[in-house]
Amino acid sequence: MILLSFLLCIFVSCSDSDDSIRKNPFEPDGDHTYIKIASTFNADTLYLSWELTNPEISFDNYRIELSKPATTKTAGRDATTVYFTHVPYNEPVSVTLSLMKGNEVITTNTTQAKIDGLDKVIAGVIIPDQGSVTAGDGMYSIALPDGRSIFLMGDSYVGTVTNGQRPTSDRMYRNTYIVYDNGKVSAIYGYGGDRNASAAVPPGYPDEQKWYWPGHGFVNSDKLYIFQTLMYQGGEGMWGFMYETTHILEYNLPGLELNKITPIPFNGSPDIHYGMAALNDGDYNYIYAQVDIRNDMDPITEVLVARTAVGNPYDNWQYYNGSGWSANPPDAVKLEGLSTVPVSSQFNVFKLRGKYVLLTQKKTFNSGEIYTFIADSPTGPWRNKQLIFKTYEQNTPHLLTYNAMAHPQFEKDGMILVSYNVNTEVFAEQFSDVSTYRPRFFWIDIDKIMD
Repeated sequence: MILLSFLLCIFVSCSDSDDSIRKNPFEPDGDHTYIKIASTFNADTLYLSWELTNPEISFDNYRIELSKPATTKTAGRDATTVYFTHVPYNEPVSVTLSLMKGNEVITTNTTQAKIDGLDKVIAGVIIPDQGSVTAGDGMYSIALPDGRSIFLMGDSYVGTVTNGQRPTSDRMYRNTYIVYDNGKVSAIYGYGGDRNASAAVPPGYPDEQKWYWPGHGFVNSDKLYIFQTLMYQGGEGMWGFMYETTHILEYNLPGLELNKITPIPFNGSPDIHYGMAALNDGDYNYIYAQVDIRNDMDPITEVLVARTAVGNPYDNWQYYNGSGWSANPPDAVKLEGLSTVPVSSQFNVFKLRGKYVLLTQKKTFNSGEIYTFIADSPTGPWRNKQLIFKTYEQNTPHLLTYNAMAHPQFEKDGMILVSYNVNTEVFAEQFSDVSTYRPRFFWIDIDKIMD
């Protein structure tokens, strides 16, 4: 696990609006102000700071109480800050600060706070303003054996951001990779030495008239395998892209040199997209397909799964048929337990505490709902549906959210990292306000997924 508990100790001011966290003067009576308090937040952490404006008041220490989760902390007389973690997202909590003399309360007051749960610190590390990928979507990640992680980005930018804006001359790359290494990131793009090329370019299309958008992938020994979907513009406008097939790109580790590109052996319906989630587990690699049964404002989807022997993802795919495995692709059946949530085009399956977890954002347009399911095997049946988060940005004109991703190799205080994509229907906003095309990050308690 990549331990990021240091984030809890960074005192940051991440409040986006004055009405989410309010400054509150503590006034024990109508004539005196003994203390002034300010509050900020980041991710699940609420930070309090205060200033004692009447140094003559006699007291021994502070008692600070959070309503949810019910927590009490004591701070010495000289203290000026404290923080609480695992604060619930998007609901009011009460914080009470009391001046104590022995067991006697000298004065006390309560303020209300509400946090959005978004981790702006880790967002600034993974998607900085310069030196790496500075905007994009996609956000699959794969843990590498040496402790690094690679993030697989779709349409993305690498140019410098200044004051939340980028030059309109910045080009969009169809795909890039981000390598995360102990708190530092670097970008991979420029296939074949062409700095205007994406990280991965389809054979025969150096101009990227057909292009790759990433699926997921896995590591076997000293090889990294990435599923890249081959796309083309088959219709009008920003939604006119179409899927053709999927390729497996094999990279050597640790250097990430491209070894070869191979089409997947599945040749069925173009509505069946294998490689949208992948899992290396025991002797097999499991390769999941998202299937659009009905792709409209009220979508219906299914999930299928194939498996291959570790070390050979190119041949002898077997398809789960409901009771076992078949070499015949049409024998694949939908995985049970997922029908209440249309699974998004990109999703996750991963292991956590001995169980299998499927995480997806509900594909219904701009619902913003992110769910998890658990199972005892990679094939399901899936159970324990949990709504773990609801995004905010879809409530802003032009913005939409989609394709949440778990990054379970990042763990902090019993929580794992999750991201989701934000985009805008007004393309020019990607330049005038880069926040309209940057992923968001939050932490979710493992217990909330498993219980």
